[in-house]
Amino acid sequence: MMDQKEFRKACYEAARRTRGQIARFLPYQQPGNFEQAEIVYPHRTAAVLWTQDWDEGGRHEIFGIAEAPVGFGSITFVDEPGLLAVLGELLRGHRLYTRAELEAPIDLTAPPWVDYREARFWRPDNLGEALFNCWD
Repeated sequence: MMDQKEFRKACYEAARRTRGQIARFLPYQQPGNFEQAEIVYPHRTAAVLWTQDWDEGGRHEIFGIAEAPVGFGSITFVDEPGLLAVLGELLRGHRLYTRAELEAPIDLTAPPWVDYREARFWRPDNLGEALFNCWD
């Protein structure tokens, strides 16, 4: 299981390896369910998103990349190829979703760990909005 210190360490290392620079960390805040690290590149600022979910199988660490800033109702998922590759190495054993996966429709009958009651009420447009959400 990952903690905030390990998340930040992985993000600093990923930024270093991809020639980016950490701009800031935004901790979990209500009504959101995720933490984020903003990494600045010459062409964009990317946010590494991290959330955790639990089911009968235990705790799951879930990661994605979005265009920063990320706020309520404004998550734009991106693929930052170098960052995806490095995070894949650094976060072995954890689930890092690509843009295509995050923008895919939700299948409420299959993992990943989406609370179907919340999803039916809030009606997110895609899997990413269900995993990284700002519901109250």
